[in-house]
Amino acid sequence: MSHTQTTGINRPSINRLSKWKYGLFIVMFLALLMQAIPSFYGDIPALGIQVKQDKYLSPEAVTRLLDTAAVPAKELQFEAGEMLVTFDTIAHQQQAKALLDTQLAKDADITVQYYSAAPEWFKTLGADPVKLGLDLRGGVQMLLYVDLDAVYQRHTEATAQELKALLRAERIRNVQVRQVSQVELAITGMLAPAEDHLSATLDTKGMQWQVRKSDNDWRLTLTESEQQTIAAAAMEQNIQTLRNRIGELGIVEASVIRQGRDHIRIELPGVHDPKQAKTVIGATASLAFHKADINGRLLMTDTRGNQVSLLKKPVITGEHIVDARSGTDEMGRPLVSIQLDGPGGSKMTDFSRDNVGQAMASVYTEYLLNEQGKLTPSDKIINLATIQSVLPNKFQITGLDSHQEANELALLLRSGALTAPVQIVEERAIGPTLGEQNIQAGISALALGMAGMALFLMVWYRRFGWVAIAGLGANLIMQLGLLVLLPGAVLTLPGIAGLVLTVGMAVDTNVLIFERIRDRLREGASLAVAIDFGYRSAFTTIFDANITTLLSALCLYGIGSGPLQGFATTLILGLISSMVCGIWGTRLLINPIWGRDNRRAIKI
Repeated sequence: MSHTQTTGINRPSINRLSKWKYGLFIVMFLALLMQAIPSFYGDIPALGIQVKQDKYLSPEAVTRLLDTAAVPAKELQFEAGEMLVTFDTIAHQQQAKALLDTQLAKDADITVQYYSAAPEWFKTLGADPVKLGLDLRGGVQMLLYVDLDAVYQRHTEATAQELKALLRAERIRNVQVRQVSQVELAITGMLAPAEDHLSATLDTKGMQWQVRKSDNDWRLTLTESEQQTIAAAAMEQNIQTLRNRIGELGIVEASVIRQGRDHIRIELPGVHDPKQAKTVIGATASLAFHKADINGRLLMTDTRGNQVSLLKKPVITGEHIVDARSGTDEMGRPLVSIQLDGPGGSKMTDFSRDNVGQAMASVYTEYLLNEQGKLTPSDKIINLATIQSVLPNKFQITGLDSHQEANELALLLRSGALTAPVQIVEERAIGPTLGEQNIQAGISALALGMAGMALFLMVWYRRFGWVAIAGLGANLIMQLGLLVLLPGAVLTLPGIAGLVLTVGMAVDTNVLIFERIRDRLREGASLAVAIDFGYRSAFTTIFDANITTLLSALCLYGIGSGPLQGFATTLILGLISSMVCGIWGTRLLINPIWGRDNRRAIKI
């Protein structure tokens, strides 16, 4: 009688994960933990004191002012003409700000600043604290109106000039091209030769213009679709230019987004003295170089009050400027050093070579509000000089009134001119104290939520509850680390609400898994088999639920703006981290401890 030997059969093991999965999760968690840690240190309130040109202010004088007013300062540092005073609390910082603004307004510019309290070696590793939004940091919000009519006006003017140049080139007379409105041209006196040439030119412009013909007169109207295309391009260019200008000011946490058809909303967290920011952001400035000519049709007044005739067509415009730096000449007078790009440098070289001994004017244009509240261009000659030799792609502009004007002009030229004029129509300020209260309220809500869920998990799931709590802690850390790494992401008050929500949703993941394990145990399975079944059977349900919520969050981020985007950002990151920690992270803890427990009819 023979017996069948079964001990040699290999059965697939359960609750075993590869070592590389353990290693990958540990490396990922530690990397995100390193990014999240600086945020827990908080910020150090500070004041920056920039001494004005030709002024002197000693650190001892600042210290005496603070001591006399009994405002406690933590530390005062002095380097390269700039002082940095740090404080223990925001209240002390604001007291000092009010005092120094009153006492030192003529000698220095006082700015509110914040520095991370985390050790410096975190920064060397590339770990920075999470950026805070306007409602948490405090700061300034501005709403800008964009004058799109000025863009249509320039586009229509350019087409009119092009048609006039064509008629002159073909020597066609008695045909008049005039601009009726920002989007409409009238052409009168059309004859067969002119119709042929103008029709060919308009054909090259595609569907930009709608043409209505009546006898010898034409009416050209900019199509609605072309107006929308021009407006979209102008808004996008303005937004990029404003971002460049804000970057030049050193504000790294700013938000610049389009709002509606013709408005742009700017948020400047941490900026509590927006005077310079308003001056630079609201300025619509450009620079052009014109040849001085007695027969010129452009009449302007120079810095000495003399009237100068200029050729209307500029030699080059500000679009060719790639760099601009302010400085001083040998006499200590302000100047701006200009560097042109390749095409601009070639034009300037060719022009100066042919016009040595002739005068060239630097014309500065900015848009100002008139009595009717409309933005109108204001031109002024800031420099009129005789060309002494051939100019390369680098040269200097002098004749400026002050060093501050030179600094602002250089900044505007570096960041570019706005495509469309803008006007600040609304400004709101949120104090840093209110932002601090929002942070405390958000952290309190998050802490209470975490404590309530931890209590529930410990009571209801006992030993597995501790694993779920560890998973929730890892989930929160990974969310914060991902938020730090995400370019342009900021933490707002709605974002904290998203954190609380996703922590609660992460508990759902553990509840689904643990309840499946309990169901399997009631059927008489061993703990090891129940754990394997619980994770495998709950995966599809968890994945489907999170994917549907993720799609909704992506739509909210794409369509929403401001606070809605802050909420959607943390929700998206939370969904990703909750799946990783709830499904993968907790099992990495459960498998080594209970994954091989073959006891039956036990409770969890």
